Formats: sequence, structure tokens, C-alpha cells
Amino acid sequence: MMLDRLSAYALRKGLIVNTSKLEVVHFNSRHTRVPVFTLGESQLANKDSFKNLGMIFTKTHNIAAAAEHMLTPFMAGCCRIRQFAS
Repeated sequence: MMLDRLSAYALRKGLIVNTSKLEVVHFNSRHTRVPVFTLGESQLANKDSFKNLGMIFTKTHNIAAAAEHMLTPFMAGCCRIRQFAS
């Protein structure tokens, strides 16, 4: 499994994986019972969404939620460009 490879790689390189920061999103999952993933002794948290590079990804691929999240920073950037151009 991929998490076993990550654990073995970290051990070989003398690295520590911070499992408190790891989250699992089960995309397109309609089930209430989803698999539990572990890394070493730690169980990874199951989430409905995650944020990466300012974009929100939801388990149902809700593009409207991602677009709504990006609207405020986009409009703030447009305002700064208008101010700079003036």
C-alpha cells in the first residue's frame, strides 16, 4: 500500500511524517462507512474536503463551492490592480 511505502521511505531517510496533519478525502463516496487508513500506529482523519494551493476540493467534486471560495481573493486582486492602474 502507498502509505506503507511512505512510512518505509521516511524511516530510511530519517524523516518523521506528521500524521496529525494528514487527512483523507474519499471522493465520490456516498457511503457513511468509509475505509480507515493508518500510518504506523496513527489513524488518519477522514474529511469531506481539503484545501490545496488555495483551491477547495470536496468529496462530491462540488465545483461551485470551489469557485465561491476563490471569488473573494480574485475580487481583492482585481481591486488591487485597479488601484495600481489609477
